[in-house]
Amino acid sequence: MNGHEIPPEHGFPVRAIVPGWYAMASIKWLQRITVTDHPFAGYYQTLDYAYWKRRGDTAELSPVTELQVKAEIVKPVSGETVPANSTVRIHGAAWSSGSEIVRVEVSTDGGSTWKKATLLGAPKPNAWRFWEFEWKTPTAPGKKALVARATDSLGRTQPAHRDPDRGTYIINHLLPTEVTVSV
Repeated sequence: MNGHEIPPEHGFPVRAIVPGWYAMASIKWLQRITVTDHPFAGYYQTLDYAYWKRRGDTAELSPVTELQVKAEIVKPVSGETVPANSTVRIHGAAWSSGSEIVRVEVSTDGGSTWKKATLLGAPKPNAWRFWEFEWKTPTAPGKKALVARATDSLGRTQPAHRDPDRGTYIINHLLPTEVTVSV
């Protein structure tokens, strides 16, 4: 991992990685591998790491698998104080499954308006795409809600609101980072 042996807390001596899927599919501490001709119906795959998929009036539990499109702000962090009338670098990462991140937008007013962020590095399927945005902070002090949203090469954009059918998994809706602008 990162040029070194995988440490025990990350699954030493070997870990199965499932590109483009949520981390619960990247199993640590493998003891054996069983190949089947049908989906495994274990507790975690059918009840715990599952969400409701609706088709009309019918709902069925489906296993959590592919990553949904998402952008996340890394800096500044929620609760941080930033100087008024200055330039602050907002940056983070975006990802999606089976596609590439083609756009990240940033809002500095809680989602009312959006501006394009700069994508860093080359796009790759199933890989994080780093991004940055130079924010000219307001001259007046106060709280500001920063939000990032991503769009992938399949045209999928992360949703504004949480889908209650997804339980506590697949949290890819917009999550604001609140900062305080101070003079």
